[in-house]
This record gives sequence, structure tokens and C-alpha cells, in this order.
Amino acid sequence: MIHPVIMAGGVGMRFWPLSTPSRPKQFLPLIHSKKSMFQLTLENILSWTEVNKDNIWVVTHQNFKLLVKKQASRLRSSHCLLEPMMRNTAPCIGWAAKKIVEKDPEATMVVLPADNWIDDKKKLIQDLKTAAHFVEQNPNSLYIEMGGRKEQQLFRVKQFIEKPDLKQARQMLKTKRYLWNGGMFVWKAKTILQELKKYEPSIFEGLQKLSLQNLNSVYKKFPTISIDYAVMERSKNVAVQKASFQWTDIGSWEGLSSLRRSRARKWIQLDSKNCFIDVPQKTVATVGVSDLIVVDTPHGLLICHKKDTQRVKEISKLIE
Repeated sequence: MIHPVIMAGGVGMRFWPLSTPSRPKQFLPLIHSKKSMFQLTLENILSWTEVNKDNIWVVTHQNFKLLVKKQASRLRSSHCLLEPMMRNTAPCIGWAAKKIVEKDPEATMVVLPADNWIDDKKKLIQDLKTAAHFVEQNPNSLYIEMGGRKEQQLFRVKQFIEKPDLKQARQMLKTKRYLWNGGMFVWKAKTILQELKKYEPSIFEGLQKLSLQNLNSVYKKFPTISIDYAVMERSKNVAVQKASFQWTDIGSWEGLSSLRRSRARKWIQLDSKNCFIDVPQKTVATVGVSDLIVVDTPHGLLICHKKDTQRVKEISKLIE
């Protein structure tokens, strides 16, 4: 059986002041006027006819329990795994894999981030079907779904490099042999557990004794590490597919500005260019400015140059 897992535990610090600790970006209607990024991801999965909604899982922080319940009331509450603290993606994927194997030892696990924008869900599902079929035929493989524009193609991964520095990234681009990891994974649940046992034994051992009674004490001992560093860079059993859909990891206001129009009750522009406004309840006027992000919410006002949107995450530390 197919068991999709939606990772929805991030804090979205780069989307202040719209994203807050109690309502982070994945639960906000960033693209759609009403539906959150989490809801759009769930919609994509539910369009896969072979997927039973009772086999869908969500991993998120315990503070977001009510948000998940409100935005995904159709999901089984027992399939919402609530982390007591954030430990990046390796522990949360491992926890989901453990729970899935307990119910379905031969399950194929599809891991999707809750905050990705995908232009064509039909193409996404078709690619995921291809991935799931490959994993059924090659159960020891770890299969990565990539974001891109080209035809479906399957490759054995020679090298997985997580977050290269700028110089290395430029060299990689020149070779035209590298793809961008879209953060979507397909594998047998039991296989990813075996890979964690091999490469991150402390996580695997913690998972074996993890229960609702000792969740806090065990979870806080997990290392804070992504599945990319924990397994994907180390494993010799990784395959990759060029996706047939277009994909964007919406990681900043600048990135969002390339996907949708500004929102304002009325926007008066005088000698202004290339600005992005998110002030739905007010009239906004910009005069003689360019390349600005302007966001106004009850939590605060952001005025930022587009080239500095990655620095927005620093604001949360100063507010604290």
C-alpha cells in the first residue's frame, strides 16, 4: 500500500510578519486566496486514486495540532504525529516510517514537504506512480523526486550533495550533470529504517523504544539532522527521477513574489517598479521606489529590499 507522509513542522521565519510561531507558513494561504500550502499539498495527494485517505500521515510540531485538525479534518487523528520538539527531517521521517511499518510491513512511503508549490498535480501524481512502481521492483532503493522541467528519466545517483557552497554550486551547474533535490522521497518504509540503522544508529535505536509515554525524553536525545545529511549523502542505493512538473520551494517573500501578484485593497504606484505588496486590508501607495517587499499584518510591518529577503529570519531573534 501507498502511505503518503506530509512534513508540516517548519516555523517559516522568512515569512514574518505573516508567518508566526503559532501559525507558520505551511498553514497560510500564500498562493491560493483561501487554501494553505498544507491544504494544497493534501489536495494533490488526495487526487491520487490509488491512495486511501486513511493511509495519509502528517508529521508536525505539537503546537500545530489544532491547525492540522482544522485544515485536514478528514485525516485520522492517530495519523497526525506530534513532535514535542523540532529535530529536522531525519527523526520525523524515521518516526513516520516506524508507525507505518507497524501497520503495513511492506508499505511504500511517499514523503512530501507541506510548503512546496507544484504547477500540475496530474503530472506530480504520474511521476509518483512511476516512483512507487520503481520502488516495488527495487525495494532497497531510495528514490528522489526532483523538481525540474524535463521528461521523466530515471538515474542511479552517483553523488548526493546537500547545500553546496556558492563556488561548488557554480561548478556543479557548469557540468549540467546535477539536479536540484525537490525534497520529495519515495521508498519502502522498512528500507529507510534500515538505512537509518546503518548511518544514524542513535536515531534508529531511539525509534525502537519510542512510545507516547516516553516521547519527550527519547525525542530530545535525537540529533538535529536532515534526512539529506543523515542518509541521502551516505547511501549507495539512491535513484533519482527528473520531474515532469514545475516545482518551487517557497522559501522567502522574494520567491513568493515570482509566483503570484501583490495583494492590496488598492495599490497606487508612482514611479515604482518591481515591488511586491501584501497588504490586503489597506490602500498602499509607493512613490519612487523599486525592488521592495512590503507586508503588513496585525503582528508587524515588513519593508525589505528583495535582495535581502533571506535575512527576514533574523527578525524573530531580535523580537524575542
